[in-house]
Amino acid sequence: MMVLTLENFKNFKPTRPTYALFGWPLGHTMSPELHSQLFNAANMEADYLAIAVKPEELEEAMNLAKEKLQGINLTIPHKKAVIDLLDAIDPSAMDLHSVNTVQFKNGEAIGYNTDIFGFASTLEKDGIELKNKKTLVIGYGGASTVMAYHCAKSKSNLYITGRSLDKAYKLKNELKASMPSAKITACTRKQIPKDVEIVINGTPLGMYPNEEKKPLYFLPRKTKYVFDTIYNPPKTSTMKLAKRDVKTRNGIYMLVMQAAAAQTIWNNTQFEWNVFDSIARRVLAQMAAKRLREKYNKNNLVLCGFMGSGKTTVGKKLARFMGLKHIDADVYLEEKEGRTISEIFAQDGEKVFRELEIKYLKEICQIDGAVISLGGGAVLKPENVQIIKQTGFLIHLDTPFYRIVKNLESSSNRPLLDKRTDRMTEMRKLYNARKHIYRQVSDRSVRSPRLSELVEDLLQSI
Repeated sequence: MMVLTLENFKNFKPTRPTYALFGWPLGHTMSPELHSQLFNAANMEADYLAIAVKPEELEEAMNLAKEKLQGINLTIPHKKAVIDLLDAIDPSAMDLHSVNTVQFKNGEAIGYNTDIFGFASTLEKDGIELKNKKTLVIGYGGASTVMAYHCAKSKSNLYITGRSLDKAYKLKNELKASMPSAKITACTRKQIPKDVEIVINGTPLGMYPNEEKKPLYFLPRKTKYVFDTIYNPPKTSTMKLAKRDVKTRNGIYMLVMQAAAAQTIWNNTQFEWNVFDSIARRVLAQMAAKRLREKYNKNNLVLCGFMGSGKTTVGKKLARFMGLKHIDADVYLEEKEGRTISEIFAQDGEKVFRELEIKYLKEICQIDGAVISLGGGAVLKPENVQIIKQTGFLIHLDTPFYRIVKNLESSSNRPLLDKRTDRMTEMRKLYNARKHIYRQVSDRSVRSPRLSELVEDLLQSI
């Protein structure tokens, strides 16, 4: 993604409908990729730019946008400042004193806030009812204001907290001005009720690169749902506080839904609902690919695990979502040798196969930008693990044994299990011998009985 400066924007000449994001700074944004996917889903040919606009440049940038663009999105620090430059504003955006979407129509700039729709749609997707529920919003900035506004309007019993009690009271009073009957309490973190059911983080605490920071040290005991606007990392420090049975959600789906709402405003585009899940998954995958390089300094994602654990199937899906190549290490070896692995075992034995495995593993790991599915025994040798980890982030597919058995029922192409009288006993013995090694050598271990969940959980873990 290339970020334009204001000078670049002055020289830009659109050749088709064009939209943009204004913000300062803009190093972390996923908006161009996201909107491109939405344009594709709508069969629309359009461009979306990321433009770094300093606060003192906003008025000039808006004047240029009126001439060149059909619409813009705004992020920090422009959501409030842009209001004075608009010709009209939607009532909810006026209530919030925050605009994240502008439509240029008939020479006028009209402001909207689609973050509300994004947040409300996320809660709807997760089946979360706010009415009469004790709900905690952490923070009092732009994102927190939007979410607190929606919670209050939905008649939840709202609590607002943060580092500054004065700012929490200020937000409370702003909301009460437009909704006098709303139940809203400003409180310190020590005053948070233990029976709060819904926890919502609108602060940047826990965002990459400061992922260890958290807005709370523990969640209220009765917490049933946690939402965090942060999506980098995908599994945030606040989400990690939740018990296993508590539903959690990061900000990716909200990001997708607010972007879709902006496109509906600009072009009256109507999307099928299944489009949103697909795009959210792709955004998550692109974020994982980005984190692979930026956080972990790795070129490749490498999958290990027992035979039949789904390494090839999952690897192909991940590669497609992440925009990377897929390499099956066993297939690569077979193509190079001109023989199947079963033939190599039969003709030369396991020792020769393991030597060939190391040889071709070195070649594979020099490839840049790939999802690599390893053979079941590839990580048993420390030498192999060392080679893999020089360029790869290693993830263990900890597939339950019963699922592995089901996957292998129709397979006769497993050399170490051939010619055995009791295949199941041998398989269980081999599985037990290897599972601890897989976990020990891997950067992450991901377990799920369902393929769709496994792919998503794996992406969330990066």
